[in-house]
Amino acid sequence: MRLIGLVLAATIACAAPVHAEQAVPKLPTTVFAQLPAMRKPVLSPDGHRIVARATTNGRGRLVLLDADQPEAKPKVIDIGTANVAALRWAGNKRLLMQVLSTDYIYGVVPVPILRLLAIDTDTGGSRVVDKKSDGLYAGDVLYADPTGSWALVASQDDIYSYPSVKRVDLATGNATLVEKARPDVWDWYADDEGVVRAGIAYEGRKWTVWYRDKAGDPLKKTRGKFAKDNDSAVDRVMFGPNNNGWIVTNERTGRFGLYRYDFVTGAVGEAIFENPEVDLDDVSYDPTSGTIYGISYQDDRPRVKWIDPKWQALQQKLDKALPNATNSVVDTSDDEKRYLIWSGGASDPGRYFLLDTANWRMHPVVEPYLMDAAQMAEIRPVQYQARDGLKIRAYLTTPKGRDAKSLPLIILPHGGPFARDDWTFDPIVQFLANRGYAVLQPQFRGSTGYGKDFASKGYGEFGKKMQDDLDDGVDWLVKTGQVDAKRVCIMGMSYGGYAALWGAVRNPDRYRCAVSWAGVSDLDALMKYDRKSFSAIRYFREWRAKVAGDAKDLGSVSPIKYADKVKIPVFISHGENDARVPVKQSHSMVDALTKSKADVTSVFYKSSSHDFDSGADFYDWLQRLDAFLAKHNPA
Repeated sequence: MRLIGLVLAATIACAAPVHAEQAVPKLPTTVFAQLPAMRKPVLSPDGHRIVARATTNGRGRLVLLDADQPEAKPKVIDIGTANVAALRWAGNKRLLMQVLSTDYIYGVVPVPILRLLAIDTDTGGSRVVDKKSDGLYAGDVLYADPTGSWALVASQDDIYSYPSVKRVDLATGNATLVEKARPDVWDWYADDEGVVRAGIAYEGRKWTVWYRDKAGDPLKKTRGKFAKDNDSAVDRVMFGPNNNGWIVTNERTGRFGLYRYDFVTGAVGEAIFENPEVDLDDVSYDPTSGTIYGISYQDDRPRVKWIDPKWQALQQKLDKALPNATNSVVDTSDDEKRYLIWSGGASDPGRYFLLDTANWRMHPVVEPYLMDAAQMAEIRPVQYQARDGLKIRAYLTTPKGRDAKSLPLIILPHGGPFARDDWTFDPIVQFLANRGYAVLQPQFRGSTGYGKDFASKGYGEFGKKMQDDLDDGVDWLVKTGQVDAKRVCIMGMSYGGYAALWGAVRNPDRYRCAVSWAGVSDLDALMKYDRKSFSAIRYFREWRAKVAGDAKDLGSVSPIKYADKVKIPVFISHGENDARVPVKQSHSMVDALTKSKADVTSVFYKSSSHDFDSGADFYDWLQRLDAFLAKHNPA
């Protein structure tokens, strides 16, 4: 059983109240300007190697560590400016890397492109897998053979096609068709033997499963049966014995849960897991024995419901060995004897360990940040009511050692927007808190993880009710006396950058300044570039041919159209290599603000993309941010 992508987290107790903490002096910018030394490590199938991502001077690296001797010199594979969307092992000597880039239709219209590369870890050589495919969603890996010789890949031959399934030779990149594309089938599934077992098609509000019980059988069409014919979604199917398995869907409660499923009749059966407030995130299961091991979800922090006693006992051991932390199994070897463990928290940059259950020894292998957790501020989950009564969850960070009274505030909406803030360490949040600011990170309507109804409340609400939720968070903090109403700035990245720019347009009397990194200024242009931004990813299959909200109304909430109304100082920055939000969005906004004689500060980084890819860029940006805030919203 592989656990890649499944975060199995223990709950932890809340830290002491803010006013009880010891004050921390202003720390050098260099403390916070570190890019993580390594990110998103993945354990090899045999458990003896670890691959992680790193960035140095704007160039990407794959770092290969000896799991038993992590201090030994690692092997480094240069991947240049590749924007890695996904990375996994195929056998013990080959990697599969999905890369996001931008292409242009007719040389004019930009579209995001996904490619799949096979990389030999011994030589560092790489090749494109399924060379013919160049669509929006090329290269989703359904199965990788344990020897690393071949894989099953779902990909489109062009941007107008539905995905087909191909068997690709990883040594040559050549592909052989296994399952032809079928109308409306966007999601294909294979079992642990490398057999394509199912595809799910959406047609309007109906969904259909193409299913086979075993290799050699034809795919048969089965109408999915929901109690009511609505726009509920199927997020995942898993296979068990005798045509039975499990399905992750939000049909019963509006929140994604796990249920038994009959592939022949299409009937959704009894609930294995439902949470009354939040969605299920992931499932660990053994299709051979028909056993569910654990189910992960996140309310105010990552949690897991253990079903298997073996894993529950392992979690207890981890929590005893690493107290007062969130302890998670990130990945395991195929024989489940070696585990990659994460231990940390929202106020602790944390570290990774390798656990070998053959001798029950554990040692550190990766420490992403060199920071002292004792100097970091506490992050607290909070709740407030929006003006229409909707409950909004948020994270609130206040300066360490200071009472939460009349503080200057940075409101920091997340990107997406159909995403959410997680209980994870964020150096930018800690930097702002160290400089004396309270930081509010609202889970505004449209944020994912809280069910279909909450996500759908954000459809068509760019710049409207989604923005109201941010303003209402400010009002709540002012009313409770925690922040000073006259010292509030709005700041964000990606969609959060859009929200900051729109806040400058819509509420110049509420905010003293606005900060946008990789922000969207022209929603019409973004719609043409990447329609996914307008609906939540778990529901995107249903919205693939729709627009969330009225397309003709997007101009009315685009900051670029109202640059002449911006009366507060604005700081705009962007990476020139951004493949998610085209850098033209920020260049055009700066030009419009300059033309309207607004107070605009800007900087663009040639070595960075949607995120910071250079430590020097990150340091420079934090220094500029520090100076900008000190001038326009001093703490």
